[in-house]
Amino acid sequence: MCGFVGLFNKQKVPDTDLKEAADSIMHRGPDMQGTETGYNWKVAFNRLSINDLSSKGMQPFRYQGVVVYVNGEIYNYIELGEEHKGEFKSASGSDVEIIPFLYKKYGLKFLDLLNGMFSIILIDETKKINYLIRDRFGKKPLYYCQGDENLFFASEVKALKNIKNLEVDKINLKINFSCWFLPQPLTLYKDTYNVYPGSYLKYENGEITENRWYNPKIKTTSENEDVISENFINFFRKAIKYRLRSDVPVGVFLSGGLDSTSIAKFSKEFSTNRFYAFGAKIPGKEDWENSNTDTVIPQKLCKDLGIKYEAILLDYDYFNKNIIKIVANYDEILMNSGVLIFYALSALAKKNGVSVIMAGIGGDEIFGGYPWQSGVTRKLGILFKGLHNKVPYSNYLHKMLDIFWEKLPIIYQILSDHGVWHSQTLGGSMFFNPRSKEKCSIDEKLRTLTKNYYNFAENNFYDGDIYNKMHYRNIFTVMGHQNYQSDIGCMSQSVENRSPFEDVDLFEYMMSVPDKVKIRDGHKGLLRKVLKKHMPSYVTEAKKSGPTMPIHTWFYDENMYEPIKKFVLKNIKLIQSFLSPEIAKNISGQYDKYFAEKNSLRLFAVINFLIWIKVNITHDIKSTELSFEELIRK
Repeated sequence: MCGFVGLFNKQKVPDTDLKEAADSIMHRGPDMQGTETGYNWKVAFNRLSINDLSSKGMQPFRYQGVVVYVNGEIYNYIELGEEHKGEFKSASGSDVEIIPFLYKKYGLKFLDLLNGMFSIILIDETKKINYLIRDRFGKKPLYYCQGDENLFFASEVKALKNIKNLEVDKINLKINFSCWFLPQPLTLYKDTYNVYPGSYLKYENGEITENRWYNPKIKTTSENEDVISENFINFFRKAIKYRLRSDVPVGVFLSGGLDSTSIAKFSKEFSTNRFYAFGAKIPGKEDWENSNTDTVIPQKLCKDLGIKYEAILLDYDYFNKNIIKIVANYDEILMNSGVLIFYALSALAKKNGVSVIMAGIGGDEIFGGYPWQSGVTRKLGILFKGLHNKVPYSNYLHKMLDIFWEKLPIIYQILSDHGVWHSQTLGGSMFFNPRSKEKCSIDEKLRTLTKNYYNFAENNFYDGDIYNKMHYRNIFTVMGHQNYQSDIGCMSQSVENRSPFEDVDLFEYMMSVPDKVKIRDGHKGLLRKVLKKHMPSYVTEAKKSGPTMPIHTWFYDENMYEPIKKFVLKNIKLIQSFLSPEIAKNISGQYDKYFAEKNSLRLFAVINFLIWIKVNITHDIKSTELSFEELIRK
């Protein structure tokens, strides 16, 4: 796990100084730093030592005119080495060293052999072709932009900003608010992008083309539930075993839910005593959620399994001291309060000497999706099926009259603008009036964007489980957002994040399982049923508890409400200029109503937007050590 920043040029050795840019993302790789230059390329690399802690593991790796840098992990490097031992002999314990050999032997088809998460810089000095390659599910970021005759690239946008002036894209800011995240491949800056998951950029003679390399063909299985359950456990165990490969201690972020607890349980089967679990104590959470899942269950499970468990206190004091640091590090607008947990737990892991963490991202996609997204489509299932299979809607209308009026706005958007609906299911209409000009400009851009990933999903399925297709599309939306959250949060503390549920073999297999099988017994019903054979009932029967913070109690405290209100109104012109005149007008005219306590997440988003603008655009915030209260009361 590492970080890099660099550039390609058409025909000359670049002379750009990358030192400041590389230092800005030193947190991604604090163990070693180096810069190398080739015929038309230059790369600065920061290394986080995970496999082979010696200097032999330092990148780049070379083989017969091929130069490779990797941010990520190739989990099956041992098997690949064994398979090719007659042709290739490794000089290190690095998982990356074999990649230039594989490219030389197979060309870009070598990517299909990799089980891992990665962003790759691959330079073919013989053919004078350079590549930027991203893993199947977008676990590792890879940003790029053009300037003069150069193609710049980096592991974080903040590194690009140190070598090129980037201009804020106001439409993308609005999209960030509308979707509650930035869909792939957008950033908050004009003409600056993330490489699509499962795709690569080819740079040859100054020309750039982007192509997909990951094109699975998923066919719905007819296996019975017992076979599916057994296959899942086998795939899951293999995914866990791969992700325990490390020369440093490994841990898990433990929430008490099915995903993280199952990771802990099966990890303990393979791990030594160098396996840890970390959780959060959030005061008052049990009262407003009426659940103690994420406090009691992690402690009890770790005691039963013999896993060392530590929890960090996530209270207002943590928010006050750290929110400006976190927003400054985040290259998007921070909308979700649960992101704070990634930062806090990563710091706790690092404090305990743990540099590799596992989390449950991808579990929802492969086991039936999100209730707030898939639930409405199942309620409209007959119509939804007609939509995808191009069956006349009149044949189905009589079956949905009972829900038609209740769901009319959603029905309308599903029918008229399904891609836009899908990208916005997390954010809803919290900020923009559905009929406003601003919403029209947002939807217009999303329409083009979603067309791309809808085509990807259609091409990757032989037949048509429409819900699995919808969950697969989340690679470019909600799952992509979660991958970004985990990467940026964990790497801020030099901690690598691994996600067993995103293992390629496991993911593709579970995408072949009919959705109706996975949700027959309710949300994640199949997973719960399978795990009952392996996990204690206090886990499998527990109430779900989400990663949320009690911001409504913090912001609406009698000592905080007025200072926050004063801060927001004082900066209303920034909202008007960079985000939305309509939103600024609503806030100015009816602040107390617009930010009623039930809308605390709306206030959280606007506050973080203002902090982000003050850090990145107006530069009013000079130090990220500033506390939240110091900011709003000055």
